[in-house]
Amino acid sequence: MGSWAFHAVCIKSYEAYIGGIITNMDFVTSVLNHSAFIQGKISTNFIEEHYEDGLMKIGPPVDHLHHMCLAATLVYHNRQNLVRDSLKPMIAQVGGAPHPQAWYHYVVKAEEDIFELKIHGDQKTRSWIMWVNEKEYQVITPEFEYYRRRLKLNINGEFYRFRLQYRGNFIWTAHCGITRVFEIYSPREWKLARHMPVVEKKVEENVLYSPMPGLVVDIMVNKGDRVYRGQELVVIESMKMENSVPSPCDGKIGQIQAVAGQAVESGDVLLTFKL
Repeated sequence: MGSWAFHAVCIKSYEAYIGGIITNMDFVTSVLNHSAFIQGKISTNFIEEHYEDGLMKIGPPVDHLHHMCLAATLVYHNRQNLVRDSLKPMIAQVGGAPHPQAWYHYVVKAEEDIFELKIHGDQKTRSWIMWVNEKEYQVITPEFEYYRRRLKLNINGEFYRFRLQYRGNFIWTAHCGITRVFEIYSPREWKLARHMPVVEKKVEENVLYSPMPGLVVDIMVNKGDRVYRGQELVVIESMKMENSVPSPCDGKIGQIQAVAGQAVESGDVLLTFKL
């Protein structure tokens, strides 16, 4: 059974929760690709020496970021072409026919890194000439299947593999243990982007609140238990119905404030997490 088809399932008579498997695959791959690991500079303090909050202390190789940029932009570019093709029947039959561009230009943002990208080619030949900043790449793509999350590209004669997912309008990409969300803009969109409000990063709370008034029927975890987002933690009876309260995050159970038989109101703290 393929890894993307395998799911953990929890079913009760009145509800179902389906979630994908959570692994540390990207972190392990990051360790294997770390320059110190490759050079054999390994010790029992390897993680503490080279990682902080699960991220490498040194920046990723520029070539890896370029390759990820190529993969994300190709997916975006070809998806945009599909949208244009789907709208062709709606084009007015007056005036001259639009001429396809020889080169397409994009500005790609990945966290603090910004890349200027040019792309020339088409999906029929699956052969592309691409520039990231001032570096040229020859890329051969497979037949795109947009339901797949994996992509294998031939870049300058060598094969590279990527995992990609859409995150809203952006594309999350994983390669060689590096993960980035790529924001892809046309030059005009990039000029306008500076006028858009900055997205505020919300600090994730380590608290589980009661979503309703009721009576705590059961606490399904203990202090120190490892829990995952969506996992049932507390059962509350409200209006003669039992309702499970799921975990809003991954983490460990810190303190449990609620007890079975306790009456709670909306917003009362049930337990806290160690994130």
